[in-house]
Amino acid sequence: MLLAYQGANSQFFTHDIGFHAGTATIQTDYGIRNNFLSSYGNSAISLSFTHTLHFFNKDPRWNADHKIWSYLALRSELNIITNGNFQHHGRFVNENTQLGMQLRAMTGTTNITSVGFQLEYYLRCLKDFVYPWSDIKWNPYILGGLQYSMFSNTLNSTLGDWRQDINVLPAKWRTPGALDVGKGTTFAATFGAGIRYKFNPQIDFNLHFNWQFFFSDAVDGLQANVVENKDNEWLLNLQFGVIYHLNFDKPLSIFKR
Repeated sequence: MLLAYQGANSQFFTHDIGFHAGTATIQTDYGIRNNFLSSYGNSAISLSFTHTLHFFNKDPRWNADHKIWSYLALRSELNIITNGNFQHHGRFVNENTQLGMQLRAMTGTTNITSVGFQLEYYLRCLKDFVYPWSDIKWNPYILGGLQYSMFSNTLNSTLGDWRQDINVLPAKWRTPGALDVGKGTTFAATFGAGIRYKFNPQIDFNLHFNWQFFFSDAVDGLQANVVENKDNEWLLNLQFGVIYHLNFDKPLSIFKR
């Protein structure tokens, strides 16, 4: 098959939309800080709606396929973390002490909505991957981005209403400024990796894993100024999704058989 370039129709970008669902494990002040296994129960449902912009038609010359922009994509995302339920884990919770009783009684929730962008770098040329005649089925990538997050959290104790009697909580959360329960906002950075599988010329399946670091220690509502609780919240997000090429057929117009 011979392909000849028609430059007049080449000035456009290609677009994808996608839906992803999965689970997020959140590292918070519930559990033992910096002990990921102690926070295994602090998981939530993760949903994302995405739009991806590709740049591989930036230079219409066929021999420009291996320029850097042929491997880059910009993904905008609305991510929802919901049903995040927190409780304490670890050795202090199991002790038969007043602290153990107070920790066992504490529970919390959080819901996080994030909007932002991530830049994706693919290991294989996107033009070769996206175009229908390509035999490439798999395309791994790495990503990095920035998000603006809006969150809402709660705090409860089975020992009583902490707003009426703060003594139902452990001592470190009784001091002024140690609690920030309610709504808030923060920025977050994301880093991760993923892989896309071309199911057919118009649909890809996508699996990705990312680390989201919040620029705040108040996402869970707890921010005691103590060594074990002074770090910001972060989460690990694993999602599977379906990506639909909005104009996958249009790039064919820049070539003539």
